[in-house]
Amino acid sequence: MAASYHARSNSLPSRQHPIVSQIDENLNRLKASQSASTSSSIGHNLSGLQDLHECVDVLLQLPFTQQALAQEKQREMVEELLDGSLMLLDVCTTAKDALLQTKECTQELQSILRRRRGAEGLANEFRKYLTSR
Repeated sequence: MAASYHARSNSLPSRQHPIVSQIDENLNRLKASQSASTSSSIGHNLSGLQDLHECVDVLLQLPFTQQALAQEKQREMVEELLDGSLMLLDVCTTAKDALLQTKECTQELQSILRRRRGAEGLANEFRKYLTSR
């Protein structure tokens, strides 16, 4: 008498796309450096935000993401997500521009101090800097 066995296979969850891991890493890095507020750390964090935004953009372009986003139920949420992404990009651009302007003004002030043009020249440049803000 021969025994009959039926074999079943377990269906394991599929591995996540590598871009999802990159997004997680970027988020963790940003969370870890959240408390620092020096100009270099702000610049580094803005660069990290840009990297995160680029990863999310890549994720949104993947075929399986496009298929999921095509469903009518999720259309409103997708629009909100895209609007939020654009607002985040605008904020990052504005912050980066402000940081670059501050850096340029700081370098100009340091140059004036090095040239030792005197207190009057420094006061004039400082007034220009304050009015530009």
